Amino acid sequence: MPPRTPPLDALPESRQPKRGSETESATGTQALDRGVAILKHLGGVGQQGATIAAIGEALGLKQQTAHRIVTALQRHGLIDRERQTKRYRLGLALFAMGATAADGTGLRRLARPALMRLSAETGDTVFLMARAGFNTVCVDRQQGTYVIDSLTGHVGGQIPMGVGPASQAILAFLPSAEADVVIETNAPLYQRYDGLTADRVRQSLPIIRERGYSVDEGALVAGISALAVPILPRGRDAVAAIAINMTSARLSQDRLPVLVSTLTNEVRQIEAELNPLEGPAIVDLLRA
Repeated sequence: MPPRTPPLDALPESRQPKRGSETESATGTQALDRGVAILKHLGGVGQQGATIAAIGEALGLKQQTAHRIVTALQRHGLIDRERQTKRYRLGLALFAMGATAADGTGLRRLARPALMRLSAETGDTVFLMARAGFNTVCVDRQQGTYVIDSLTGHVGGQIPMGVGPASQAILAFLPSAEADVVIETNAPLYQRYDGLTADRVRQSLPIIRERGYSVDEGALVAGISALAVPILPRGRDAVAAIAINMTSARLSQDRLPVLVSTLTNEVRQIEAELNPLEGPAIVDLLRA
């Protein structure tokens, strides 16, 4: 861990950085990075939450530093503390901002009817997944009759891009150089998923591009299968994908082409609604 930078007000006046100086900027950036790391950590541990000690240990922070940043995040409503257990969890203010961000592109609003129709018709759980940097985030989901767990777990949950059919469907339609950077960056994270490697992800992309969809027949999680079709605004990279998750027993060879056709038709309708909005500003929002 890099040496801890002392608080600005603890420095002698002669060493106090001037406002706007490079030193002050570096100190602010470090605090911001640590705050974001804490939010990501709490997002990863989920509802069980984490104590100050656990947060500090997980992120390599001194308890005093962790406490100072956590207190600031709590003050802004980004995290909450349960009085009895003294554990911290993500706050509702963060959820509200996430919901606003998801609706900001209009993609969630456009896709919601499709998710509802697909879930009602198939009985399976349907997900809207979008790219978020090197990750894929669950923007929306519609629970089906058959309830199963997913890798993202909930709206707002995320997984490294390249893990699961939805993220691979998006990855397959990115420029090859950009896709390579994503795969190389996420390669160490693939080790968490049984049998998944950077080479395996890379080899799957040409097949997905040729088919127009991605499918996992229980290879990633035993007994769970998934099918995903990318959302491709005209002349642009994939902005998201819609995925259907089900038990492997429900993805028979006879049912697969029916699901592909149904899912593709819904995606084409979404693309048709996106395409008239394709001014540069709208495209930038969709890819943000």
